[in-house]
Amino acid sequence: MSRFRATADGVEVQLLDTEIAILVRLSAVVQGAGVEKDDPATERLRPVIYSDDTKASREFDRLGAKERVEVRSADREKFVDGLKKAEAGVFTLSTEDTAAWARVLGESRIVLAARKGLFDSGLPEGRPQDPEVALVMFIGVLQEELVGQMLATMEDNK
Repeated sequence: MSRFRATADGVEVQLLDTEIAILVRLSAVVQGAGVEKDDPATERLRPVIYSDDTKASREFDRLGAKERVEVRSADREKFVDGLKKAEAGVFTLSTEDTAAWARVLGESRIVLAARKGLFDSGLPEGRPQDPEVALVMFIGVLQEELVGQMLATMEDNK
């Protein structure tokens, strides 16, 4: 069963209560991710743009920092608002909210994978024993389903 379905108004969302509970906690986990230099997610969320020019790269990072924080914060708010609607049952995300959800799911995957060292080791074969790795995989499934329906909506609007 897909949790997302393209409609004329956007993407319809239907999540199980357990999935909603996981995603509510997830939004708290990624809050502030990529801010602290010792957070493994920082390197992935704020990559070096100019590897041969550290001064230019720092300047680029500095100039975009405020907007990056604002966009991520707005996306997380839309995500949490959507989860509140999901608690009441099936609801529809607008195109803008669907994009925000996709970004939050992607960011969450990056944060959790970086913190678990999965960019170096990769995902395990078969069923993961580690619940945090299982969470990364679950988020990946959600993201794939959501993006698939986003694409279907775009095709329908042509």
